Parts: sequence; structure tokens; C-alpha cells
Amino acid sequence: MNDTRAKSIEVRIHEEYDHLPESERKLADAILDSPGDLSSYTATELTSLAGVSKAAGTRLFRRLGFASFDEAKQLARDRTHWGSPLYLERKNRKNVLPISDYLNEEASILKNSLMRLNAEDIDTVCEKIIAARRIFLLGYRNSNMLANYLRWQLLQFRGDVHLLPTGGETVGEFTADFLPDDLLIVFALRRRPIRLDAIMKAAKDKKIPILLFIDPTARGQPGLANWTFTIHVETSSSFDSLSGALSVARYIAIASLNRAGSRGRVHLEGIEHQHEVLGEFE
Repeated sequence: MNDTRAKSIEVRIHEEYDHLPESERKLADAILDSPGDLSSYTATELTSLAGVSKAAGTRLFRRLGFASFDEAKQLARDRTHWGSPLYLERKNRKNVLPISDYLNEEASILKNSLMRLNAEDIDTVCEKIIAARRIFLLGYRNSNMLANYLRWQLLQFRGDVHLLPTGGETVGEFTADFLPDDLLIVFALRRRPIRLDAIMKAAKDKKIPILLFIDPTARGQPGLANWTFTIHVETSSSFDSLSGALSVARYIAIASLNRAGSRGRVHLEGIEHQHEVLGEFE
């Protein structure tokens, strides 16, 4: 895909906006008002909404570099699927749910995420978490918070658990040192940076086993992982929910601690003793 085709609809409009005739500008304004709605309109509906002719619509989309309205519509769908809050937003959507509806939605996300877990996969993953020489966790944007959370839990009962990269480091400084008896845990909920695929491929080349947390929109990444847990994130609002991912991560930490037995208990007691020695808590 060339650079022009990769640009979002709103970026293309802003680049051309000052040069648009009045009719095309009216249509452009309608699109900018709610880009996500573009994926649900027909060409006739969109131009009617803007109060312009279909000919004006055809001219605008061609000016923006699209072969047709359908091509622009597909790009809008892709952006929505990708998880862009701008495209998830809808002009007529009620974004603030009543608390009861919000609770029901969160409960559904938790249920759909947890009930997808496979008991055999959980057992295998927990064994690997305990046995791995080192564990590396990776996540960008919201997924970084999830990777951090799981790291904090695993550190309670085992050592050598690392978040990457941190503080000016590069990922390559870690992947170069990956070994088959290590473990890489990747949180890759939407929206995923492009570089993630390259990092996972580099890890696979080093033969390090990979545990992947993904949402249903993932394309390609699951094929690089040894174990994949699919998490539901989509809601009726503009922001994804991370409650399912957090709960699954917590469950895996609890199951791993239980499986670690006395070894994990000794490690946990050592940490608690150091907290007391250093006076770190009230």
C-alpha cells in the first residue's frame, strides 16, 4: 500500500480542504463531523445528508484519491475495526450508559473472555511461567499497562521477570539475548503498532516460546505464538474495555502461584520479609 492510500479519510480531507468547491466542502464537513458513520451510509444517503448531489460526492472522493465511494467506505470500516476512537464514535450514539447497562456490558466482556480459556492451555502456560529461565513481557499503549500488571504479579513468586523495553532501551537489545528456555508474554490488544509483527517474528526466530493476549480483530499475530488467549474488548462506547484482559491476566497469575507450590511460597515470604526490613509500607 503506498503512502497516499495509507492516509486516513480525515487527513486527506484536511490536506485538500482549502481547495474544495462549496458543494464538496459541505460533504467534507459532514464526513469530518462523524467519520465512523461513513461506514454505515450508502453514497446516496451520505450526499443527501450533506445536501449535495451525487456528482459532488463522486468528485470529492476522487479528489481524495479513492477510485470510488465504496473504497472510502472500506477504509472507514478498517479504521473502525482497528479500534480508532474517532471512528468508533457515532454522531447519534449515546456514549454515557446508565450504570446498570455499563455493568451488564462489563459483565458480558468478562464472561466472554474468561469462558474462552482452555484449561489445558492454562495448565501448560502456568508450567512454563514457573519453569522459564527468564520471562519478558511486552505491550504498547494500553497493553503496556496490562504487561506491567502481570509482571508485578509474577514477581511475587519468581524472579527474572522483565518488562521491555524501558528507559531508552531498544527491543533488539533484548531479542538478541532470547533463548528457548525463556518465555515472552505479549499483550497485543487493539490498536497494535506496526512494529509488533517484526518483534514477534524476531522472537520466533530465536525459538523463544510466546504467550499472546489478543482481541478478535488480530490478523497474523496468533500464527506467531505458541499459546493465544483471545480477549473481548469492544463496547458500545468509543473506548475499549480492558476488564477482560486484566481478569484473565490475574487468573493466570493466581493459577501460576498455586502451581509454584512451596517454591513460590518461599519467594513470596522472602519479599514480604524485605518489605519489613526496608520499612516500605505503613
